[in-house]
Amino acid sequence: MPADKSRDVRIELSSLRELFHAPDLDPLSGRPHAHSGIDRILNKVRPGSHGPVRATIVLPATERTADLEARTRSALRQYCDVRIEQGLNDKASLRHEGIATLWRGLLFMALCMLASRIVGEPRYLPGIVARFLDEGFIIAGWVALWYPLDVLLYQHWPLTREQRLYEQLRDMSLEFEFVG
Repeated sequence: MPADKSRDVRIELSSLRELFHAPDLDPLSGRPHAHSGIDRILNKVRPGSHGPVRATIVLPATERTADLEARTRSALRQYCDVRIEQGLNDKASLRHEGIATLWRGLLFMALCMLASRIVGEPRYLPGIVARFLDEGFIIAGWVALWYPLDVLLYQHWPLTREQRLYEQLRDMSLEFEFVG
């Protein structure tokens, strides 16, 4: 999809409050949604999250007010800014955890390599046992590094993706339709 083409999303809400708060699940009412309007927009935008977003929000006519668009835009920006800040904090926390566990993992790996050299010498143990322990210690050391490397290299990607989505939503174009 070209970057300059808008993603059009249309959602129907029973009240503007539903944009930020999930309604009670009530399939008998004809509205089987158990997610907030924002979550429904995110679910529609997430698969191809490139380019600007244009949302059409369908509300009952009783929700129409003179300052509806300005209030909604302000609330949407505040909501997205809070979620973006949460994402930044989560990424910083993840980075801190990754670095802290990396040092412990490296220390454990060094100890495993030392143990591998000591018990892996065939003069102390039978050859098959020495090889088993030698390779076992090396594998254990690498396994200890798996989590810190995973945290530092990969776990921040979903948070970055979500942050970009909230940036798109913060700046999306809003249109309102009223029924009834």
